[in-house]
Amino acid sequence: MNYLLARRRQVLTQLPPLEEILRGSIIERTVRCGGAGCHCARGAGHPMTILTVSFAGGRTSQLSLPAALVPVAKRWVANYHAWWTIMEEVSALNREILRQQRRQAGAAEQSERARRGRRRVGSGGGER
Repeated sequence: MNYLLARRRQVLTQLPPLEEILRGSIIERTVRCGGAGCHCARGAGHPMTILTVSFAGGRTSQLSLPAALVPVAKRWVANYHAWWTIMEEVSALNREILRQQRRQAGAAEQSERARRGRRRVGSGGGER
């Protein structure tokens, strides 16, 4: 069990800071502004990076990101995924810790029952 506790402590040290967590997806796409004289009317379009987040009930939020914020947003989204991966590992470790504690508690309970049983038999609890 000491190994599991040490492993859990070690895994928790890998958690990214909570203030740098962002749920969502980063999407890069091309848009056309509609200006007749713009280069996008002839082909290439304007590159655009968007953060998109889906909510319960099917609602989606999108936020256009300036180029300077794209690396930050990508890092925060990656941190979100890392957080969930680490939480799943901690959860698996905790399940195994509980299994071992249950076994230990069962063994201690059996030992206590056996001890009480021996005491009753040898206690000389005859009539008075």
